[in-house]
Amino acid sequence: MDDGHSKLHLYSLPNEVLGQILSSFPTRSLISWATVSRRFYALVLRILHYRLLIGAPLHEYKLILECFHPSSKLIEPHVFCTYLDTDGLEQLCGKSGSLRENSDTVQQLGRLSSVYSRFRPEVAVEERSSGTRLVPLRDDEHDPDRDNLIVTRPISLENFEDFSQLCVVVNIVKVMPGTNLLLSAHTVEDGVIRVFRDWLRDEEKRFREFVPDGTGPSQMLWVDQSKNVGIKVRVKAKPLMNQNVPILVHRDDDQFTSYELFIEEYAFESDTKGPVPEVTTQ
Repeated sequence: MDDGHSKLHLYSLPNEVLGQILSSFPTRSLISWATVSRRFYALVLRILHYRLLIGAPLHEYKLILECFHPSSKLIEPHVFCTYLDTDGLEQLCGKSGSLRENSDTVQQLGRLSSVYSRFRPEVAVEERSSGTRLVPLRDDEHDPDRDNLIVTRPISLENFEDFSQLCVVVNIVKVMPGTNLLLSAHTVEDGVIRVFRDWLRDEEKRFREFVPDGTGPSQMLWVDQSKNVGIKVRVKAKPLMNQNVPILVHRDDDQFTSYELFIEEYAFESDTKGPVPEVTTQ
């Protein structure tokens, strides 16, 4: 065998060819391979960056959020989510849209793991007349008929319960252009959040006493311990249906355990659950 040919190996390939080979693999595989070498780091980072740029704005794909109590699985409607932004992507990659030159690749990949893509749950047009609870947003000035709507979910606790549960199911779906007709679906998250009584009480009190105009910061409820996926929420007490309440009962007493959860955003860590996993750089 020719000695010249015997010295050929994977790294003999130019970056363009090696990048095309890696581009055919899913994102999760690429992340695990990024530790092979610094050259793999650089190539994987470029591929992930490109997928983040082109993935979220694809109009033929949409993200559907289902958020419900286990007992309401069959009756709680799903909602489509509108892409808002991927925080930190511009700082990571620069305004030109390309990866910064002369930057530490390992540090770049580490920063990529803290980049979150954010989506706003939107009420579908056909659901507006079906009794779905709609709440106007205070900070939107563009289209009061469409954008000033926020999805809410009820949370109720019995006196003996310390927490309630919210099932969170997220699907990336391909839709027929110009419609919401589903052509295919891919589940990217299926988890359960425990919402504790004390947390609900504290958040409702903060919302009511410290930010009476509703402009204060929202809180994240994380689906997993790694904080890869979460929903941004606010809590508000539901109006009492029965006004015949004893005078000496305080509003903060535990018997008042019915709340509305305002679901403002859905967020996921961009290196674990990209908006379109099968998108490649080819």
